[in-house]
Amino acid sequence: MNYFTKIWILILVLGAGSVMQAGESEVTPDARKVLKKASSDLLNQAKKAGFSTRLAVAGGMANNADHKIVDQAVGEAYFGRTRVPVMFLPERQIFRTPTKGAQFTGEFWRVLQATADGKKLDRLFAFPERVLLEASKKATKVEWLDSKVAPKIVKKEKAKGRTAVGGSEHEEKVFHRMRVTLPAEMALKYFIDMQNSGCLTGG
Repeated sequence: MNYFTKIWILILVLGAGSVMQAGESEVTPDARKVLKKASSDLLNQAKKAGFSTRLAVAGGMANNADHKIVDQAVGEAYFGRTRVPVMFLPERQIFRTPTKGAQFTGEFWRVLQATADGKKLDRLFAFPERVLLEASKKATKVEWLDSKVAPKIVKKEKAKGRTAVGGSEHEEKVFHRMRVTLPAEMALKYFIDMQNSGCLTGG
């Protein structure tokens, strides 16, 4: 699983939850439809009230199949508030759109893409709603992962009537983790973006 796929899964955990009753065990929510709905919901949220995003980037050397970093050379942390089409990073005094940006240095505003940190940010911290939209349109495979949350026991009350004798209990399984596989050319595009950010050289 590559770095960008992990980002998309994190977004899906927050925005694409689906619940299924145990009595419907033969029916699993369509992962691709849930992905598209999550993308639509996030876009609507961005337009109406906005949302906040935190992103941590760790880079370095790895020598195992799971790509766990053993010699970290890069560590970046970002926090942004997005309300289409603008993102504000309060900790860095940055305003940005998908194509432009500016940073207040304490004395004057600078074009974001004119600085090394600005170029790095542009390539590492994409607009989440745009990432999710692209994934929902171009994914070659969308699949559910095993949930790490135990099913919830929910009590269902019977309808009121002369013969009602109480409710029943059932389990509700939560689908909230999925893997999104994207075309190879997209993986190459994101790799080039990361390479151009300077992270691979520690810059």
